[in-house]
Amino acid sequence: MRRFIFVIILMSLSLCAWAQYAGTGTIKRAGTHIVMDGERLSPEAQEALLADIGGLDYNSAWDLARKGRNTGLGLVIGGSVATIGGSVVTLLGLATSVIGAAVGGAVGSVGGQESAQHGAEEGAKAGNSLTIGGLITSGLGLVTTGIGIPMIVKNNRTLNEIVNGYNNGRQPNVKLGFGPTENGIGLALRF
Repeated sequence: MRRFIFVIILMSLSLCAWAQYAGTGTIKRAGTHIVMDGERLSPEAQEALLADIGGLDYNSAWDLARKGRNTGLGLVIGGSVATIGGSVVTLLGLATSVIGAAVGGAVGSVGGQESAQHGAEEGAKAGNSLTIGGLITSGLGLVTTGIGIPMIVKNNRTLNEIVNGYNNGRQPNVKLGFGPTENGIGLALRF
């Protein structure tokens, strides 16, 4: 039992030591910029950092992912505005049709039953072009938003993979193993 408690204590201490190491020199992503130790890197420092991650230059991949992400954001914002605007225009068209039918029916009623029905039909047609235009705009906005969201997700994933590749390359090669040893079963810490 003492050995088991000793092993647990040893594992806890090694995890605490590992956690202290992991915070120094790691980078994080803030949008399309890189932050190291809480400070945003200048464009020149960011370019130098991306130039050698595991012997590879990631500047072009970062720029491509950044542009794709920004394009996706633009599509989502534009599509959302078009969807909302189209919905408002559709509602105005429907309201115009309802009001037009009521006014046409009221004005046509002066000429009799047949004139009232004709006036209501013509008044109802008043908002058709607004309604159709609003529906088309809303549909285009939804399609644009639907294209932009996957672009954002894909390019965010690429940016995160580049950052994780840098951070994983900086971690020491330490392995903690559990298995048979010369004296029985034990832990082996290799670094």
